[in-house]
Amino acid sequence: MKKLNGSALKLKRVTAGISGHVLSKKLRISRSWLSLIERGAVEASQEELERISIALDELIAAQSELSEMARSMGLNISLTPLV
Repeated sequence: MKKLNGSALKLKRVTAGISGHVLSKKLRISRSWLSLIERGAVEASQEELERISIALDELIAAQSELSEMARSMGLNISLTPLV
């Protein structure tokens, strides 16, 4: 398994258009704690980083499913990022 780090997770989150607020709510952690992890200001365990990665993957998948559902219904809309 690839070793995770906070900055890589932040890049993945930002690229997907998901706000730190949404991700922290899903994880049930404070936004400030997530920010500390993403900036490398605290040393998070690999288990915690994996938990963040899984939650992020779930949000990205949900975003994709919603976009696909809209397209299948003939809606030509662009979903706003999860903010």
